[in-house]
Amino acid sequence: MNGDNLNPYAILNLTDWASLENADGSAFPDTPAKLRDLSSGDFPAVTSSLDHLYSALLNDGVVYSATVPAFRYVAALLGDQPSRAALTPPWEGGKFPLRGKLLTWLANVAFDVSIGQEQRIREWGKYSPTEPFPDFAGIRDIYPEAFPGVASYFDDSDSRVVEAALVAAVRFLESPALAIHRGRLTPLVENVLAQSSNELHRSLASEALNAWRQGRMLIESDIDPLPSGECGRVHDSQEDRGSFDEPPF
Repeated sequence: MNGDNLNPYAILNLTDWASLENADGSAFPDTPAKLRDLSSGDFPAVTSSLDHLYSALLNDGVVYSATVPAFRYVAALLGDQPSRAALTPPWEGGKFPLRGKLLTWLANVAFDVSIGQEQRIREWGKYSPTEPFPDFAGIRDIYPEAFPGVASYFDDSDSRVVEAALVAAVRFLESPALAIHRGRLTPLVENVLAQSSNELHRSLASEALNAWRQGRMLIESDIDPLPSGECGRVHDSQEDRGSFDEPPF
């Protein structure tokens, strides 16, 4: 599928959710229902759906088989022009926008399935070298098709959304197929992320720029490499992703 023409609703309808698992067990019927509600415009439904992304599909840094199509769906939804209005609900006010929250979730998933994280998990668990973890590899394979939709937010009217899009894009550039975009992203990373008020964004920018100048992939070895569900993440505060006890907007 081409990144510009991903159909989020086809992803929902054509995925065999009953054969997949989330943190609670079978992904059907909860995960497709929660994903569909993200663009419903209904405040309680969207709030519940955001909680589902973090509690059932990215639980303490763990991904599941259902996270793979969910990742593709969220990326497709962000890149789907007819869905743009639904991702800017009128009740957001001045809080961190829904589209920014979804971009942040993509970035957090991408961090947790990164090659660097996979290497650290192997070291912690004393796993023997083998093929990439299947769910990790499945998500990383989506980056090329997801990148255009994420990049469409580089000129968003909200600077916080721009930063969230850039963080996701930098993480996606771990894919060799996207290395050609380094030149395009370098000025944005230098002028936006490297100047951010968010310390983790500045650290990510420094790591990425150094890696790209040396012609290597971003491994993020210097960004909080501890075995924690929160390590190395950005925009993953309760305010940004949504609290389980309070509305996320």
